[in-house]
Amino acid sequence: MSTDPRTEKVGRSKPPVQPPESPVQPPKPPVQPPVKPPVKPPTQEETMSDKEFQINPPKVFDRNRDNFIPFVQDARVYLSLNDKSYNTDQKKIIYVLSFMNEGTAKTWKEAFLDSVFNNVNQDYGKFTNFLLNIKGAFSTADSEGEAQAQLQQLKQGKGTANEYNLPVSHPRRTIQNPAMTKP
Repeated sequence: MSTDPRTEKVGRSKPPVQPPESPVQPPKPPVQPPVKPPVKPPTQEETMSDKEFQINPPKVFDRNRDNFIPFVQDARVYLSLNDKSYNTDQKKIIYVLSFMNEGTAKTWKEAFLDSVFNNVNQDYGKFTNFLLNIKGAFSTADSEGEAQAQLQQLKQGKGTANEYNLPVSHPRRTIQNPAMTKP
């Protein structure tokens, strides 16, 4: 059988089958991280609220009744100025107690803390009640009598204030007016 060279496919290969053309898609842009809103700097009030104002704290209280009122006033001023830090009764009481480290004030503090720690709730109580308690323990009950007692102890030269302030009618304190004396 003879073959017709026209019909015979000798050495010819079929062109490769290509998939149907799909539309070309543009490349995807790179993934950007989410944009964070700009950080707003804190206001002066916000900055100051985290810090305590530094003023002279109260002096250590030992029990000296003369120092009691200034001690309480200094503590209350400090606590008032730093009310954001000392915003509970417990914090205020602990702050005041931290300055009661000498003499009978220390003994009073230790007794107070024992009563707190022996309490099931370990409640320090109200700050106003605490102030009343230390006032009762350390302020002078009779400030006029206390002042008179201190006056009795004053010295003028070698004598007491009473000896120095003798009544005008006392013979040692008679004052002569030179205009009234006869020459």
